[in-house]
Amino acid sequence: MSFQEKYPRPYYAKYEPVDIGNDFGWFQVYRLPGDVFAITEQRHCEEVTSFLIPGDEKALLWDTGEGFYDITAVARELYNGEIIAANSHSHFDHIGCNHRFDCVLAYDDPQAFYTAERGAPHALFGNLLEADMFAGDLPEGLDPETFSVPPYRICPVREGDEIDLGGRVLEVIHTPGHSSDSMMLFDRTHGILFTGDTIYDAAMYAHFNCPEFGYSNVDDYIASMEKLISRKGDIRALYCSHNDLIVPPSRIQDVADALKAVKSGTVLQHLGVEPEQQYLEDGSVLTKCVFEDFSIVCRI
Repeated sequence: MSFQEKYPRPYYAKYEPVDIGNDFGWFQVYRLPGDVFAITEQRHCEEVTSFLIPGDEKALLWDTGEGFYDITAVARELYNGEIIAANSHSHFDHIGCNHRFDCVLAYDDPQAFYTAERGAPHALFGNLLEADMFAGDLPEGLDPETFSVPPYRICPVREGDEIDLGGRVLEVIHTPGHSSDSMMLFDRTHGILFTGDTIYDAAMYAHFNCPEFGYSNVDDYIASMEKLISRKGDIRALYCSHNDLIVPPSRIQDVADALKAVKSGTVLQHLGVEPEQQYLEDGSVLTKCVFEDFSIVCRI
């Protein structure tokens, strides 16, 4: 089944839509519990979501999208005040508008600096700029033969750092596994864990092995899940950067168990990897391990 045949996804109907003037015909915005805005890019196969998290003194934009349109125009319409940006990790679909900020908070890891210095060159996108990776027309002005993400500047953060937005504090949690620079933000007041690409209900990637996308590590991934399990009593909801916007905290244990099954070789169902789920890799060396609510892409 192609991406276009799966559009639009039914789960967005669960959430409260927000009408905005600067949607460019591309972004859809939803108001979520805990005073959070989800800014979605549903018309590309990556289906990435960025989150605007308002405080009393400033707001934080959690990831800056794919860069096909200016996501900062959306954020400014939703929040009248200072807006800072932070990256869940440095993969191209989360850093597209980083260059529009003086500095973007990112985990203090060599991978984050590597990408910041280079941006996302055109070659990184592979087949993801082809017409069948979009629902409807290509974004206005997009040249699929040249599109790239410019370099940008980061300000490093570390495990346990707190980002004070005024009346709202977000704690940095380092969660390597998907990539070495992956991090989450935890809003203790509302019990919301912003998971980036480390947890969501779709194909999660644990196979990267190149300078451009960094290095995945199943052992690190499991350790990150165990770290989160130790705090499960404080977590009330997971706000995810792909596919369904909110999933229950029980998914942390589900992902931990799945990763352990991947490591032990006891996964019962394997599938091939679809073209939009392949990046710089030869798809023949990848497999998709299928579980009830998600899958894990790893190396054979």
